[in-house]
Amino acid sequence: MPDKPILIIHPQDNTTKFLNRVKNHLIESFSDQVHHFNVHPNDRSHKDCLARIAKHPETGFIIFLGHGRSDKLYGAKGKKYGSLVSFEATLEYPDEYYYNDDFINIDNIDIFSGKKVFCLSCNSNEKLAHYALDKGAILFLGFGDIPTSRGEMTDRNGDVSNELIIKIKTELNYIIKTSLFYGIRMKFTFQELLNLIKFITSQRIAEVKINQKYFKERNTLSDILYCVKKETIIYGNNKLKMID
Repeated sequence: MPDKPILIIHPQDNTTKFLNRVKNHLIESFSDQVHHFNVHPNDRSHKDCLARIAKHPETGFIIFLGHGRSDKLYGAKGKKYGSLVSFEATLEYPDEYYYNDDFINIDNIDIFSGKKVFCLSCNSNEKLAHYALDKGAILFLGFGDIPTSRGEMTDRNGDVSNELIIKIKTELNYIIKTSLFYGIRMKFTFQELLNLIKFITSQRIAEVKINQKYFKERNTLSDILYCVKKETIIYGNNKLKMID
């Protein structure tokens, strides 16, 4: 049986658990085309994932769902990472306190060589995209800053409500899930995929502004969605199809 053309990488992290809806929808809709790798909080799982990416077919499509910054992608985080506990506890339950915040970086990003990458990660439209293309990736679609926690939003906009965070996650899920679903089903080019992301995001902004006037933070939500639309960028040949 030939290798499935689409590989979804989703490092375990409670703060990105909401993206399970994107991953699960694609797996259920395209079971014959999608392979997923849930990266667990230990070194072995990260090593196995890198090996799986490296052997993914040339011109294969890789979807990364997780955290990152302009120069690297983060891996899995244990449920208790950051807790103040004894050293003995971390030795007894190492996965619970594990965190790999340097999973894919300039030193190993050549694993994307020959592949098409959709990277739903903060600021993946900057250095990381250029690194990937310099190391042989044939296309890289990256995003700008996507705050999905109260801490991130507070740093950016001051105090915000839990309702706003829930709405950001809900809208992001809908936009990405719908765009990828139709893009894969219709065998879109990446430019067509980007156009669809922008179109659906514009629809959602209009919905928020017109039909959610009861929501006091609708302007903040609209601004976040506008940034998603504006800052999503393709590097490489945008005429390539998502899957052949």
